[in-house]
Amino acid sequence: MSERVCRVLAADDDPTMGLMFGVVLSAPGFALRYVPDGEAALAAYGTGGSFDIVVLDVEMPGIDGLRLAETIRRCEPELPIVLLSGREDAAFFDAASRLGLRHLSKPVDWTALAVRLRAWLV
Repeated sequence: MSERVCRVLAADDDPTMGLMFGVVLSAPGFALRYVPDGEAALAAYGTGGSFDIVVLDVEMPGIDGLRLAETIRRCEPELPIVLLSGREDAAFFDAASRLGLRHLSKPVDWTALAVRLRAWLV
């Protein structure tokens, strides 16, 4: 029996993060669609790309991760969304909590990210 594939949409404007997403989520069991900014993530999501989980950098030019998460929430309230950020302020956590978002701090523990993505889909 084949393992279920986790379809991930990931957006981060840092090219190094894009490379790391490619390395870590190229493992069996993941199908990654990486985009470099919020506009591209919205386009990928809006073209009917069916994703199991969305991973967003909070600080991106144009559409930031929180605004993008709000847009996605209106369409798919139950879709798991993970925010990646170095922010630790109460306003950020309140906004993320209000939207039912998960949060991982930067710098990213890549092994933990892959494990958590699978766990969040159960």
